[in-house]
Amino acid sequence: MSKVSVIIPAYNAADFIGETVDSALGQTHRDLEVIVVNDGSTDDTVERLRPYGDRIQILELTNGGVARARNAGVTRAAGSWIAFLDADDLWAPDKIERQLAHSDAPLRYTNRLNIGARGDLPELQSLVTPMYDGDLFETLMLEGNFITTSSVMLRRELFEQMNGYFTGLNGTEDWDLWLRIAERHRIGLLAEPLISYRFHPGGLSRNYIKMGRERHQVIARALALDRGRALDWRTKRRIWAQTWETNGGEARRAGARWQALQGFARAAYEWPFRGQPYKEAIKVCLNV
Repeated sequence: MSKVSVIIPAYNAADFIGETVDSALGQTHRDLEVIVVNDGSTDDTVERLRPYGDRIQILELTNGGVARARNAGVTRAAGSWIAFLDADDLWAPDKIERQLAHSDAPLRYTNRLNIGARGDLPELQSLVTPMYDGDLFETLMLEGNFITTSSVMLRRELFEQMNGYFTGLNGTEDWDLWLRIAERHRIGLLAEPLISYRFHPGGLSRNYIKMGRERHQVIARALALDRGRALDWRTKRRIWAQTWETNGGEARRAGARWQALQGFARAAYEWPFRGQPYKEAIKVCLNV
């Protein structure tokens, strides 16, 4: 039986951490360890964890961000597989067992259910976000990040080969890691929703400027990899066009009309054969 190390980064997670830890400890796959990385919480997260005793490990850090916290958790891990679980998400009881049996890919992820303050978003994530498996290097750049961190299980040796998460990113560090892995390895998808991803009030509105900058950084890093440099110019232009279109869409949802128009205009410049940026720009101009 494969030992699985569950890494839960937690920052001011007192409201949900107990339910999350319970979903990890309640797995049908019994050969696992649960490591909670307290990333400098100022609430009573640690106090909520005390009753678990030696059923979990608690790693204390000063606050340094989720990428650093996950990396630190893996250094403590003893398992041959690593599974990430955010401190407010939940797993189905057979999540780990099903993933271990499903594929021979070194990284495996699943569909998800959306819970909490999800607004108009459907409960099943795949209804709005197509999901893929196999060789995903180009797909992850063209489609964006459709792999939810709490659904991911990967071989520890692979994580170490990739040098873990890049701590220079905060919000897109997971996408960056998936791309670096996808450059060399197949990725497996179990299309059933085996995790519940929690939305919080106000969580759907993000800092679009920061996210736009990080999105460009992730794409630039991926295109600097060997496979990225080898892509033909058409594919690279399409990737950048999609990146600018996504930035424009986020700016529009934030009410930043001028920045939205800039994003859609740059998308059309990079790949003028796609009609969507023009349509979106017209909607912005008409304020519809």
